[in-house]
Parts: sequence; C-alpha cells; structure tokens
Amino acid sequence: MEVLTPEVWVDIGRYVGSGLALGLGGIGAAIGMGMAASAANEGSMRQPVAQGHLMRTMLIGQAVGGSPSIFALVVGLLIFYMPVSPEEIGLPRAAAFIGAGLAIGIGCLGSGVGCGWPASAACSGVSRNPKRVTGIMSLMIIGQAMAQSPSIFATVISLILLFRPVSALGMAGVGVAIGAGIAMGAGALGPGIGSGTTAGGALRGVSNWPRAQGITLRTMLIGQAVSQTPAIFGLLVAFIMMFALADLEPTIINFAKTLAAGIAVGFGGIGPGIGSGLAGETACIASATRPRLDALVLRTMLIGQAVSQSTAIYALIVALILIYLV
Repeated sequence: MEVLTPEVWVDIGRYVGSGLALGLGGIGAAIGMGMAASAANEGSMRQPVAQGHLMRTMLIGQAVGGSPSIFALVVGLLIFYMPVSPEEIGLPRAAAFIGAGLAIGIGCLGSGVGCGWPASAACSGVSRNPKRVTGIMSLMIIGQAMAQSPSIFATVISLILLFRPVSALGMAGVGVAIGAGIAMGAGALGPGIGSGTTAGGALRGVSNWPRAQGITLRTMLIGQAVSQTPAIFGLLVAFIMMFALADLEPTIINFAKTLAAGIAVGFGGIGPGIGSGLAGETACIASATRPRLDALVLRTMLIGQAVSQSTAIYALIVALILIYLV
C-alpha cells in the first residue's frame, strides 16, 4: 500500500479539488443553457416567424449563463497545475486545494442554474412579443449578471485559498480551508438560484406588460440583492476563518469547530436564498401586472424575504459561536 507522504497528500488534494471544481461547476451551467434551449424550441413552435430573434436571445442567454462554468474551469486548471513550494507541501495545502474546489464548484452550480431562469423566460417572452426583443434581452442580461454575483464571490474565495500562504495550524488549518470552501460554495448555491428565479419572474412580467419595465427592473434588483444575503454571510465567515484565526491551536477539536462553522453557514443559506427568490419572482410579476400597487408589492416582498432569511441568520450565529466561543 502506498505511503501517505506529504507529497502524496498534495497530489490527492490537487486531483480532488480540480475534480470538484470542474465537475460541480459544470452542472448548473449545462442545466441553465438547456432551459434556454427548451424555451426557444417551444417559442419557435408557437411563433415560427420570430425564429431569428429567438435564436439570438437563446445564444446570448446561453453565453452569459455559461460564465460560471468558465470560472470553474479556470480555478480547476489552477488547482491542477499550480506549483507548490517545498515548505508548503503537506496536508494543509491539500486541504486548500479541496476547499477551493468546493467553493467554486458548488458556488457556480447555483449561479449556472439561476442564469437559466431569465434566459428561459426571455425566450418565451420573445416568442409572445417579438417587437420587444431589445428590452427583453437587456433585462435578461441584467438579471443574469446579478445571478452570477455569488459565483464571483466563490471565485474570490477560491483564489485566496490557492494563493495565500498555508498557515502552520495543522489539522485546524485543514478545517479552516475546507470549512471556508463549504461556507462560500454552499452559501452561494441558494442565492444563485434565487436571484435567477427573481429575474425569471421579472422577464415573464415584462413580456406581458412591457410598459412597466422600469418598475419591474427596480423590484427585480431589490429582490435579487436581498436573496444574496446568505452568500454574503458565507463570504464573511470564509474571510474570518482564513484571516482572523492565525492563533488557532492545531488540534482535532479546532478542525471540527471550523469545519462545522463552514457547514452551518453554507448549507444554512441554501433554503433562504431560494425562498427569497420565490418571493422576488411573484413580486416582479405583480409589479408588472399592477404597477400602481408597486409600493404595496415591494413592501410585502421585503417583509416576506426578511422572514425567510431568519434561518440564514441563525446559521450565521451558530457559525460565529463555533468559531469564537466554543
């Protein structure tokens, strides 16, 4: 049986990390691009004369929606080919590779699926109202850009994990690296999907009631911003673990604490991100349908989103307690 030397641990981390980045990071983008193609096919059947507009909308939506998979590809290749200095060879560097793969892989999964909702709704809208193709495409690109914000957060954390010097925290450092990756990756999953769901509702509303595009755009951006709160919580905890725990004792207990903190805030943010997106989706449709009730719709959406975010706040509190108080 092969001896698990420090060099072998680095290779294990390199292979697992790059596999997680490219494997998970490609799932969401492929699903999202398929959603756009599905809606374009349905639209072509319903409105054959709009084939040119539909094809252009579909391809642009797929191109923008495929960006998270490109982030995952770049990080995955960095993990695979990044040189390691002799003093950093060991288990902590392997954990940094795995943490980076988890952050970018899971984080891009959510944004990839999320970008599929506005692309799909845009293709359906163009088939119903081909004359509004320019306005629909503009709103689609804005909605997709917002839905990609969590994957950008995940990219930042992945790059920091790859390029920052590995600390001498032993097993605690392993928990910090993998915990930070889970905090950011899982924390970005729900907000990426929720932001895309909100954008999809805005596009469905504008496709039917184009005169309310300005009001609907404002509702969409506010709804998407609130939906991304759990991703910010994950980003915060990842930063705390990577930069504020330099004096952590290298014990197995601290490994468990930091890993558990990442799991708490990461997975705890999935539901609130998606739930807030559902509230934003119907609010955007309502704003487009009844623009005069915009203030009422916006207030109801924000209250509903605030309540649905409560579990993400609980998860953040538990993560901070694990880091600082236990």
